[in-house]
Amino acid sequence: MMKKTNKLFLTMCVAGSFALLFGSCKKNEDTQKVTINLPTFEEEVDGRAYIDYANGNKFMWNGNDNVIVYNLDQEGLASEKALYATGADAEGRQLATFSYESGDPITAKKYGYFVFYPAAKAEAALLEGNYQTFTVPAEQTYTIDNGGTPTLDAAGMALACDVADVNTTFALKHIFGALKLRLTGYGNVTKIEVIDNRYNLSGNVTMKLHEVTMDQFQSIQTSFIGTEDPDNNWGFMTLWSEYKDQLGYSAEGEGKVMTLNCPEPVALDPQEETLFPIGLRPGALKYGFTLNVYMEDDQEPYSFVFDRPEWNYGIKAGVNKNLVVSLPY
Repeated sequence: MMKKTNKLFLTMCVAGSFALLFGSCKKNEDTQKVTINLPTFEEEVDGRAYIDYANGNKFMWNGNDNVIVYNLDQEGLASEKALYATGADAEGRQLATFSYESGDPITAKKYGYFVFYPAAKAEAALLEGNYQTFTVPAEQTYTIDNGGTPTLDAAGMALACDVADVNTTFALKHIFGALKLRLTGYGNVTKIEVIDNRYNLSGNVTMKLHEVTMDQFQSIQTSFIGTEDPDNNWGFMTLWSEYKDQLGYSAEGEGKVMTLNCPEPVALDPQEETLFPIGLRPGALKYGFTLNVYMEDDQEPYSFVFDRPEWNYGIKAGVNKNLVVSLPY
């Protein structure tokens, strides 16, 4: 996701720093630019792009944001991967044009195009067979957008789409969702931890990109959220197993804790809610979680346990999961 203070997985866990070292090559004039639209976030009541939470949950591009464009050969022997970036004029826009920066020249369509944002999450090389590894870091940074409203850090965002034609305007689709945490109380917050009861929230995931379709991904994650106990449901586990086999999916989970760090302590108000957005993989929190809020000058955090089975905590792609917590005086 884009953010102002820090200039702009696939399947059940896909999101670091970016140092994509491509060699320079001749640009292909027909695919030198792509124009990309951004979707809004849905709001679940009661319950480097950035989300403008003050303006209808809209995603906005920043200047100098970047995406990865893939032109995939079905066997993965001649696939192309390139870095595309916006100019300064993309600042604060939902629709922006990205220009070729580096990497393989994107030629005429092979098996299909795939676009991923942000590029930082796809640092690893594209391997034979179209295997791409994506990284989800264990930490995010409390971020303020252009208008002074808290928004998601890019480390907590991921969007993608499979595209028929990169020479026409197209829209990315959400992979991650967000915990829209709102706190009231006294004192200054220094960091927040979300600890999942069952699932890893950070790590690496690898899959074959030419087998990924966002419609199928969304269908799988909807089925997961809608199943009361998916880990013990034969129907869902069969569906998920078949999908993983199709993708050549593998994952290396690194931890169940997602930390939101505040570069400067954030003051709370006992009367007004202060927003702390945290990006999470779809399916996170399905089986409950613990929330730790660390305050300046306090040795131990305020800790809150959310494990009531009748509550649907599960994170959905492109949806804000609202949570209001009042800290004790």
